Amino acid sequence: MDIGEMQRKLSVWAEQDKGRKFHGLFDLICDVDWLRLSHDYVARNAGSKTAGCDGVNMTAFDEDLEGNLKRLQEALESGKFAACPVRRVYIPKANGKVRPLGIPTVRDRIVQEAIRLALEPIFEADFSQRSFGFRPCRCTMDAIRHLMDHLQEGKKYFWVIEGDISAYFDTINHRKLMKLLGRRIEDDKLLDLIWKFLRAGVMERKLFKDTKLGTPQGGIISPLLANVYLHELDKYMVKFISLSYNERASRRKRGLANYAYARYADDFVILCNGTKEQTMEVRTEVHDFLRDDLRLALSMEKTRITHVNDGFDFLGFHLQRCLGGKGMVTKLTIPEKAMERHRNTIRQATAPNTHQDSFATKVLALNRIIGGWCRYYQYTSKVYVQFSKQGNITFWSLAHWLGRKHRINMPEILTRFRTEIGTRTTIGEGKVKLLRHESFKRLRYDVSPTKPNPYTTQTVIKREELLDDGPWLGIEERPGAMDLRLLVLERDNYHCRLCKKPVASEDAQVDHFRPVRFFKRPVDANHPDNLWTLCIPCHKWKTESDRQGESRMQ
Repeated sequence: MDIGEMQRKLSVWAEQDKGRKFHGLFDLICDVDWLRLSHDYVARNAGSKTAGCDGVNMTAFDEDLEGNLKRLQEALESGKFAACPVRRVYIPKANGKVRPLGIPTVRDRIVQEAIRLALEPIFEADFSQRSFGFRPCRCTMDAIRHLMDHLQEGKKYFWVIEGDISAYFDTINHRKLMKLLGRRIEDDKLLDLIWKFLRAGVMERKLFKDTKLGTPQGGIISPLLANVYLHELDKYMVKFISLSYNERASRRKRGLANYAYARYADDFVILCNGTKEQTMEVRTEVHDFLRDDLRLALSMEKTRITHVNDGFDFLGFHLQRCLGGKGMVTKLTIPEKAMERHRNTIRQATAPNTHQDSFATKVLALNRIIGGWCRYYQYTSKVYVQFSKQGNITFWSLAHWLGRKHRINMPEILTRFRTEIGTRTTIGEGKVKLLRHESFKRLRYDVSPTKPNPYTTQTVIKREELLDDGPWLGIEERPGAMDLRLLVLERDNYHCRLCKKPVASEDAQVDHFRPVRFFKRPVDANHPDNLWTLCIPCHKWKTESDRQGESRMQ
């Protein structure tokens, strides 16, 4: 089956007939090619190695991939498929708090991905241009650009409503959601399958908890279902924002306000170019709509009304009107809270109790953290000033970490590890160098926030990678293992000690010369004298030889 062509057809049909209801989608989901592609997408995710409540991860599932996909297909077709509860874990955040994360089973993830592949092309034909979150080919900066366009000085949108829906993902009404899906989907088997996922429950520390409200925690279809639900808010806002230039001008002459709106998942902002009282009236209307029609609670205390001169935060950015070179302008900067969270992440990665980790591993982790954070904020107004501040803190944090690791003073650290990356001073050793924040230059985001349907225009589907609340901090299971590996590879000149052939760094195997079992303390086996470089074939032969030796000893 040509899945891409089928998705294009679904989206074209949905665009051509806004009242069309789709049936036969369940048959698509049961197709083995559809399930195989779903598996491939799930397997690419960073969390694919993590098991759900059944204890099966992607590696175990792939040991009999075709058999498992066939059994999954048969379970779906026979109606015997049952969604498992998600396994709830808590991920530490940079601010010291934790966030709950639900981990579905691998088979549930594959089925949810198959559902998303069928539903997303249909609902993309319906979704609003003012909705930016968790949609293909849309990103955070599209939402920010949309707001910045309306915050130009001449448009006079000075009042801001910062929307805050209380516990949105946990309070979505299941029956209301099913009715909204039923406007487009006329397939009882598919709707029943989605209902199973909604009601699957949560398993936390071997305790089961029902899910009467909300979308599946961590589920692949959760963002799509959440957008289907809040699309009703987008439609409600149309009466405030879909006015022509002449209509908006006429309203202003009559003392009435105009509005602009952007939503990213459950975060939304409404701009008003009228009075504060008119802004408060709209907030009340939106509150009543969410309560009466969607059974959601808009927190009136947290849904603040702010003047753009005072500034407001949205999606991790700070937008504020201030005096610029040519009068008053609205600038986009990094909020101090985001700066402090990033500093806390750096401090955690270089904490005193981590100095046993490898220098190479620590730099790799820091470079990932720095790169992701800088790329996210590269379009802000004060890139050089704010990046330089973070770069200096990171430089000295790693320098002090090295001082604790090697028990030497700072002058010795700077003499031994100071190096250059481009034109900037950094810390490094050989090819391992700390990335500097200042290496990232300010960019202009010139992409229009108005995007065509990627399924009907055959645009390459891209999805936004958001900042990770719990990034890898370079903590090793065996502290110092990476440094030891590099030491052995360099000593052996990147050649296999058995066949003498050259090996690439990413393929080289660093193995024990004498097996660990011959040592009273396993840690003693990790001395460089007992480690050697092998190529993959020789490593396999050596491993098999060691196993045969163990068998003879038994």
